Amino acid sequence: MNNEQVAETLRWTEKLKHNVRNILFAILGTVSAAAIPVWQIYFVETSEVVIELASISRNESSRFTVPLDTDELALLEPYIPEEQLYEYNLQGRRGDKIDYPEFTLSTLFSAHEKAKQDLKNMALTKASLLKSIARIEAYLDPSNHQFPLVEFRVSELKAWDLSNYIDDSEAQYFEEQVLAITRNYSQMAFGSQAQPEINIAALKFLLNDVKEDINDVILESSIRHERLRDDIRNIETQLHKLKSQQLELYTYFDVEVVASNTGRVSTSLRPLALMRVQISENNYVDIRLQLQNYTEQAELAPSSTNILRYRSNELNTFPSEDQGLINTFWGSTGRVRLYAMDTKHTVFTSNQIAFVDNRNQKLIIDKLKEVATLYME
Repeated sequence: MNNEQVAETLRWTEKLKHNVRNILFAILGTVSAAAIPVWQIYFVETSEVVIELASISRNESSRFTVPLDTDELALLEPYIPEEQLYEYNLQGRRGDKIDYPEFTLSTLFSAHEKAKQDLKNMALTKASLLKSIARIEAYLDPSNHQFPLVEFRVSELKAWDLSNYIDDSEAQYFEEQVLAITRNYSQMAFGSQAQPEINIAALKFLLNDVKEDINDVILESSIRHERLRDDIRNIETQLHKLKSQQLELYTYFDVEVVASNTGRVSTSLRPLALMRVQISENNYVDIRLQLQNYTEQAELAPSSTNILRYRSNELNTFPSEDQGLINTFWGSTGRVRLYAMDTKHTVFTSNQIAFVDNRNQKLIIDKLKEVATLYME
């Protein structure tokens, strides 16, 4: 290497030494720029989700309906709302009676309560109708001067409220006939003193007709009262048996969960979750849950809290062994946790609460009492 080449090499070496600091800073800046987003993504800007089981409720399915297929249950039909017994068109007009109607248990229990109340009312109704018959007999008795037949008027008939016991049109007919006999002067004969004469024979016949109808009502009511009185306990037994069947097979779970995201990045939960009921150390039941209002509730924004509601399928879709365990341990010694997953396949585990429909009230009250006691000290 000649002197010129050596001189050129020394000049480049000096330039490199002079600029090496700037080059190192440039390289370090490039590496830092690439590293900061990675750090933010994996160590700073992440979601931090905590889920807490707030309550579990076991609800009856409205799909469970019952026909009136026993003689005892058939006695409840008069106490069921009419709109549930007939077909209706789009204009709301009533059509034919439904051949084999089925009803929810709440409808039948309501009808049962009305039937029990009717049993109490029947005795009062019978006493009222017997008073009406006694008054008719008093008017028909020629020796009873307190109630002369000639003074019978339609107001007396109206006071008996016959339309509550017999057909409306027939009750109205009786009233019209009494008016015709006692007030239709154009058809009445007049005595020597120009006073209208009431057709006593017609009025007597009419009152006997009314008396006969009331007696029919009393007889029919007495028969129904005796049968209903004898079968009311059997009806109640059948309803409670159906209630147990509904509880064991046609109920589902609603689960309320408080989900909090304390991180700086949003995340979305999957629509499915798992609720595990721990019976004993190696004995458990898994209940699959579906997130309700998924499109609105699934996303957890940064620094937010959502109330999530999950629902299970009905128990009749579960394996029979699981049905037995759930029905046995619901409300007793079972403990549950909920497991949920987000779209990044991160699994979140909830707190553990009792497998009972108490909305965790005991835990809340116990904690409040504990704090209240501290303030008293």
